[in-house]
Amino acid sequence: MAAITQQVYVDYREAERRASLIKFVAALLFIAFFFWSIDVLNIPIERVFSMFGRLGHMITERLLPPDMAFVGETRVMDSIIETIQMSILGATIGTLITMPLAWLAAWNVTPSRRFLYPMARAIIVVTRGMPTLMWAMVLVAIFGFGPFAGMLALVKETIGFAGKLMAESVEAIDMKRVEALRATGANEFDVLFFAVIPQVWANWVGIIIYNWDAQLRNSTILGFVGAGGMGLYLREQISILEYHTAMAIIVVIIGLVVISETVSHHLRRRLY
Repeated sequence: MAAITQQVYVDYREAERRASLIKFVAALLFIAFFFWSIDVLNIPIERVFSMFGRLGHMITERLLPPDMAFVGETRVMDSIIETIQMSILGATIGTLITMPLAWLAAWNVTPSRRFLYPMARAIIVVTRGMPTLMWAMVLVAIFGFGPFAGMLALVKETIGFAGKLMAESVEAIDMKRVEALRATGANEFDVLFFAVIPQVWANWVGIIIYNWDAQLRNSTILGFVGAGGMGLYLREQISILEYHTAMAIIVVIIGLVVISETVSHHLRRRLY
């Protein structure tokens, strides 16, 4: 009976995921059809913006339509790939550092409340104390221009962002398992792997996915200070008043954010 119930639940979740995917694809097709119809019917969309005065003129004359051909250039495509690589590496390396740090920074299970706990908490607080863009400026000054400084800034942001959430989820666990293991003479690593991680793993997976989503957004602007990624070309095009090409980069950024939101949403649903 239990096996049948489990199979029904799995089938239901699979059907629900398919329905969500179909809705998402349908929405994309509708948006594409909407803009295609405007182009085919030659609808003067600029007249709609003209009612907003100077703001409407700025949008229609300087920003629209975005010059998507600029995005197709090799150097810009390389910067887009570089942005994605920075976000993945920064989030991954930061997560690997954060997981043991969260254990040390959790008051209820830390191996040393006198030394390791304040040290771990201090690291999390310091990394959260300054915005990512400012950290990127400091790291660029130390390591020079390029994606390495940007990746380190994202590692820092992951430690500050995910570290606090992970440590708090550890502090909310049921301590009965921990006490039972300690009563048998288990060491701190046994307590971590057999009493702590099984209770927080689902929360940690959600935090890890959401953190990658956040770091992808952060990585798109690090180029403003020379830390790699497409932000460099956005700043360049704005500085030389090429707003049509700048708008194309903004469109790509919005597209990346939408894709990351969709991927993270489906990953969370599949893993929970």
